[in-house]
Order: sequence, then C-alpha cells, then structure tokens
Amino acid sequence: MFERGERQVDVASALGVSQQTASKWHRAWLTGGHEALEGAGRA
Repeated sequence: MFERGERQVDVASALGVSQQTASKWHRAWLTGGHEALEGAGRA
C-alpha cells in the first residue's frame, strides 16, 4: 500500500490498526523495503 502512495492514515484504516502501528510500518518500509514488513510467522 505504501508503494502505491497510500497515506499512513488510510493504511491504518484499511487494515484496522492504529495510526501509530501504520507509522511504525511506514518507517520500516522506508528503511528496509518490502522485506522489512514480512511477518515473522507464528510464535
């Protein structure tokens, strides 16, 4: 979604997460790209 230029607030709303979480994801995406957003899997 970030790659498409969607705003953090729109990502948060669409995915049902807080704006703080979307902001954290955005920072991770900026520094590490898609790989930085890949899940760690189930614990």
